[in-house]
Amino acid sequence: MKLLVDFGNTRLKWALWADGRRSMGGVFAHRETTLEAALSSNWSALPRLQAILVASVVDPAREHELAELIEAHFETEAEFVRSPASGLGITNAYREPERLGVDRFLAMAALHAAQPRAQVIVSCGTALTLDALCADGRHLGGLIAPSPALMRESLGRGTARVGEEPGHLVEIADNTMDAAYSGCLLAAVALIERFRREFHARIGAPVAVVADGGGVGEWLSLLPDVERGRDLVLRGLALWSERESGLRSP
Repeated sequence: MKLLVDFGNTRLKWALWADGRRSMGGVFAHRETTLEAALSSNWSALPRLQAILVASVVDPAREHELAELIEAHFETEAEFVRSPASGLGITNAYREPERLGVDRFLAMAALHAAQPRAQVIVSCGTALTLDALCADGRHLGGLIAPSPALMRESLGRGTARVGEEPGHLVEIADNTMDAAYSGCLLAAVALIERFRREFHARIGAPVAVVADGGGVGEWLSLLPDVERGRDLVLRGLALWSERESGLRSP
């Protein structure tokens, strides 16, 4: 039995993995409570574990806190996975491979294993990330932008009369609340569409788009041909645990 952990900027998702399948899992917002309290309430009844694998995009101090809590609770060290130059069928485009967010690498690996094809992988959480993945597993690169929620938060902090409250989605707004809400969503949609066009122009082949993350639901209906991904980072971690267990982080 393995514990797989997707440690994002806002949420922590986890799953138990055994015999090639997921047995249970959960998700919680780790910044709304202490990490120790959240882990205790979620993991207190877990069985003995063979291994613990973590995909983290948080700061080193937060990673260290999680590592210490895991070791104290399970009496075993967690493996913090880092993006390699190549692995799981993916060739990393970054000149410094480890600087590619491991969540992005694992999401690409999960989708490539399920269906090798040219595809844009979109993740929408605190940040909005886009990655171009060729059918042969070559990663061409990607983009990072604020998510619509983070855009609205920034507007709320940086302006006097634009709040962070959700409005209604309209193409042309006649009030500030709807204008801010719609502008942030449509900016994300426009970026995705432009990125897909550029990728298609480079390879001259059809390009699928798959989106995952907690913020996807707000704008997914605006791109009707976009497919919904589910738990891509955890699925990538499961692949890593089965095929790449010899690659250990420093």
